[in-house]
Amino acid sequence: MTLEEKIASLETRTGSNRPPREFRQLIQEYIPHTLKIPAIQVAGTNGKGSTVTWLSLLADCPVIGVFTSPHMFSHFERIQINHQPIPAQDWERLYDTWLTLFEQHQFTMFEADLWMALIWFAENDADLLLMEVGLGGGRDATTALDYLATGITNIGRDHMQLLGDTLEDVARAKAGVFKRNVPAATCEENPAILQLLKEEARKAGTTLVVSPPVELPDSFPRYQESNLGLALALLNLAQIRSLPIKQAEQSFFWPGRMQIICHSPLQVVDGAHNPEGVEALCQSMPAVDRICFSVLADKQAPEMIRRLLETGRDLVLVHFDSQRLANLEALSRQFHLPVITLEQALAETGSVLYCGSLRFAAAVLQGKHQTRIH
Repeated sequence: MTLEEKIASLETRTGSNRPPREFRQLIQEYIPHTLKIPAIQVAGTNGKGSTVTWLSLLADCPVIGVFTSPHMFSHFERIQINHQPIPAQDWERLYDTWLTLFEQHQFTMFEADLWMALIWFAENDADLLLMEVGLGGGRDATTALDYLATGITNIGRDHMQLLGDTLEDVARAKAGVFKRNVPAATCEENPAILQLLKEEARKAGTTLVVSPPVELPDSFPRYQESNLGLALALLNLAQIRSLPIKQAEQSFFWPGRMQIICHSPLQVVDGAHNPEGVEALCQSMPAVDRICFSVLADKQAPEMIRRLLETGRDLVLVHFDSQRLANLEALSRQFHLPVITLEQALAETGSVLYCGSLRFAAAVLQGKHQTRIH
């Protein structure tokens, strides 16, 4: 098999992860040394990747391993050390070495990625690991590890078909990351949800710190102030020295999050893909005339569309290549909105915001890049 075929094969390994206790038993049996690396865990609905990025820029540690998902362009982005993705040859070596185990125990893609990440981090003598929860918390494979501190960014309506029908259900699922004597922090602002999280933390045998936002320059959306505040709180709880915030501000970048791809006219790409993410986006709405929106079938599309329409911008729906794409024709009829192709969206010459899905954001960024090349 070629490298591309191996990646494609791994990406077909969908399904639910095994309980963290079972995954930890496998780690202890085969790669117990990886459990010794100090680590911080980040859960939540929106802002996990940004919080991890702030942590990676602020933590005063020479070698920092980051495990995150999903990726934008390359599967290797999920496993990084000091902002550099795992080299293809290392990924392939680890995949080949452990494929028999993956097949024997029917690893999901997420479990296999995490397994390879842990080994690669250990091989490179990582001083600190930053682990982003994939889905929920209590059943997420990352919860199998030991942590200096764990955090929850916020609770939003995403993956509700798996996590529960209400925000309270989602909050309980995310609160599964809480562990006895492992300090925890959150930047959640909803009073009812915050109270629920505090109660879940108490039941788990720990306390929950509420982190305040930290003021940033006007060039940052407001929600990044909350993500930065959480990152600082987690470093404090983990007793890890923090580098100057100004230094981190200058280096901060998270692709597909309010990413400006053209200044004149202003064109912006944002991966907001659930109601809470769209609400945060609308509160920091860039000065654009049109919104190109595309959404996957398992998201709360009507609620997001209604909120975007409230901004008064011209809104169009965009078809792009995804098997998980929502029924845009039905949404078009419901809201009387035009539907255009990705090619038409990429050809926009005015000021525009592209949003609604991380996959759509990646498609736009890739399309714009190819257009510039040609």
